[in-house]
Amino acid sequence: MIAIGRAGAWLALLLLNGALSAVTPLMAPAEPRFTDRGAYEHVGKDPFAPNCGVTIYCYRVLVPALLEQVPIEPDTRWRTYRWAANTAAGAVIAGASAAVVTGASPLVVGVLVTVIVQTSFGFAFTAYDPYSAEPMVYLLLAVLTWCWFSQRWFVALAIGMAGVFAKETVALMSGALALAALVARRHGWRLWIAQAAAAGATLLLFHWIMDTYWGWGMSSNAAAKLSQGSWLALWWNNNPGWLRKLTFLFMPFGFAWLYAAAGYRLAPPPLRHLAIGAALPFLALNYLQNPERALSNLFFVVAPLAAVLLARVPAPVALAAVVTNGLLTATTGSGSVWMPEARYLFVLAAIAAAWVLWSLRGAPAAGHDTIVESS
Repeated sequence: MIAIGRAGAWLALLLLNGALSAVTPLMAPAEPRFTDRGAYEHVGKDPFAPNCGVTIYCYRVLVPALLEQVPIEPDTRWRTYRWAANTAAGAVIAGASAAVVTGASPLVVGVLVTVIVQTSFGFAFTAYDPYSAEPMVYLLLAVLTWCWFSQRWFVALAIGMAGVFAKETVALMSGALALAALVARRHGWRLWIAQAAAAGATLLLFHWIMDTYWGWGMSSNAAAKLSQGSWLALWWNNNPGWLRKLTFLFMPFGFAWLYAAAGYRLAPPPLRHLAIGAALPFLALNYLQNPERALSNLFFVVAPLAAVLLARVPAPVALAAVVTNGLLTATTGSGSVWMPEARYLFVLAAIAAAWVLWSLRGAPAAGHDTIVESS
């Protein structure tokens, strides 16, 4: 998969992801001010209890039920799970990106993706609040991305159907793969649509059975109040002013949004198709979840697209870009109180972004002839 020292490169990426995943909690407060830990642990202790009273968390049974079987202190198992899942998610998406993008050093691509992913707002937020299904979701999204790049729809089928018990976001990813296959019209595109249909049907059937026969329900949760604007309406009202709203939309990936947009034209077809397929489902997710959290799920396309561009500039420039930007997004996501203020980190990241753009002036022209699709 990785041309230069395949096993060694995979090990290096795994170790780097593990190190960064271990460092980000050092930035965060010891305990989050607001957390859904109580709801998750309630579900974990009695996963399919009738008349579950914690609304939407009742359906996110997979992670707390599995963790409840681990015979160690609860806080330790939550934090260990966060570290392991984030490490694996970053390593999978870094390795998958390195395999599909050619014309640049696979290890360089993998390292750039790793730093962007592990320091992104969403991953850093799990360091602030590890008591959630989010790390598992990130891992499943990464594996589904690998399924897409390697054309393993049957693995995606199994992961999608099981993953919806972790969180509903996994069904959106299955849908994104179906849309990507429809856009690409790649071989077996109907099978990609079928796997999305199976994941969606599993989720709907699960909800229907539990609501009808077990007395579950989520009508009291703000996300279920679709006619009233769901979580988007709450987010909009709780964050007055355009600058504040734009800041939250910027923060999931910071300047990596810019790098990804510029890298899209140079990206391999499978990555471009995946980006198109993910646009509608994950924009829709902004209606049901705080946008900065919803958009953070797009790491599986933003980080590889950004790496495509950054791999074309000198290594010191690319490294400065991802490190300064990572400090900005990780500080914000982790809620760090001892790191420099975000405005100062923003200036550093902006200077690095300007350095990237300046360096691209001398970069050789690149076309799609340097990019191949993984088979």
